[in-house]
Amino acid sequence: MVHVGDLRPGDHACLLFGSDEERAWFLRDFVRGGLDAEDKILYLSGAEEDPLGMPCVPAGRVEVVRLGEILSGRGPLEPAALLRRLRGAAERSRREGYRALRVAGDLCAAVHDYGDVRRLLRYEALLAEEFSAGRALAVCQYDIRRCEPAALAALASAHAGSVEADPLVRTPELVVARTYRPQGLRLEGLVDEGAHRCLRDALRSVAAVRGDVSLEMSRVEFLDLGGLRLLMTFARARAARHRTVELTGLRPHLRQVITLVGWDRTPGLRLGAGHGLD
Repeated sequence: MVHVGDLRPGDHACLLFGSDEERAWFLRDFVRGGLDAEDKILYLSGAEEDPLGMPCVPAGRVEVVRLGEILSGRGPLEPAALLRRLRGAAERSRREGYRALRVAGDLCAAVHDYGDVRRLLRYEALLAEEFSAGRALAVCQYDIRRCEPAALAALASAHAGSVEADPLVRTPELVVARTYRPQGLRLEGLVDEGAHRCLRDALRSVAAVRGDVSLEMSRVEFLDLGGLRLLMTFARARAARHRTVELTGLRPHLRQVITLVGWDRTPGLRLGAGHGLD
C-alpha cells in the first residue's frame, strides 16, 4: 500500500473504494499532490458531473475525459483508443513544461460483463507498459459496490500495488491514516505527550462518523497514559450517541494497562482482537 503523496512518475496503482467519501479524500490528495509537483492532471470519468469538485484548481491544469467519448460504436471500451488518448495527453503535458501526466479514472462505468473485464485487463497491461518510461503515473479506481469480487481481484492484480489517501498525521514518530472498511483510523508508531495534539485532531476527523469507529493499533509501539485518556474520552463521547469505538490489534501490554486501570469498562469502548492473538 502506498500513499498518494508517495506516488512517482512511472507508478501504476489502483484504488478500490467503497464510498463516495473515500474516493473524494483520495481525489483531493491526488489533485493537490499533482499541483505541488507541477504535474498535468487527467481524470477519466463515467459521470456527467465534475468528479473533482475543486474550485481552486488553476485553469488548464486539469483535463476531464468522459469515458463515453472513447467507447466504440457498439459500446465497449476500446483499450487502444483509450491508450492513444492518454499518450497524446502525456505528450502535450511535456510540451507544456509539466513534470509528468497524472492520470486517475473511475473505470467501473466500463464494466458490464466478463468481456469488459478482459478489455480492461488489456488496457491495464498496455498502460503499465506505456507508463514504465516514467513520463506519467496512473491510479485506476474501481468501486467495490459496482464490480463483482472476481473482477476486482483480477483488475487489482494487474497493478503494481494499491494506493490510499495521505495520512492525517505523518511525523517521524507517528502516522495516523483514515480507514473506510471499517470506518476509523489506523495508528502506527509512538504516542507520547508531543503527539497528543495530533491524535486529538485525528480523532476529531472521525467524530462525525455515523456508525461505530474502529481504531487499528497493531503497529502502535508506545501509547502513554495521556494518549489512552484521549481514546477513553473519545469513546465516552461516542457512547453518548449510542455508538462504540473498537480498539483492534492492541499489543498485550497495552491491553493489560487498559484492563488494570479499569478503562476496559469505559462506556462506548470495545476491545477487539489483540496483536498476535487469536
